[in-house]
Amino acid sequence: MSPSIDDRLNALAGIELDPALDGLEDKVWSAVQQRRAAAGAGARVQVAMTIAALAIGLAFGAMNGAKPVHLSEMGVLSEDGLLAPSIRLGGGA
Repeated sequence: MSPSIDDRLNALAGIELDPALDGLEDKVWSAVQQRRAAAGAGARVQVAMTIAALAIGLAFGAMNGAKPVHLSEMGVLSEDGLLAPSIRLGGGA
């Protein structure tokens, strides 16, 4: 017969554990510093990508030269919103 869960829990409770905590704080701080350094590099890439996307958008807008079209949220978010009379007349929603 296999031991019951109570027997196993009592055996586990009887085990004396003395974990060594020497140097734990130094290990934690070194891991924190590594993560900060990695996050800093990722932030620089995000800033560069944001600036590049803004520049591409501005360049496309300047080259397009079309007259500005006012579309409300309904016109942008629905597939047949451009057929609504309020959008067709330019009044928005």
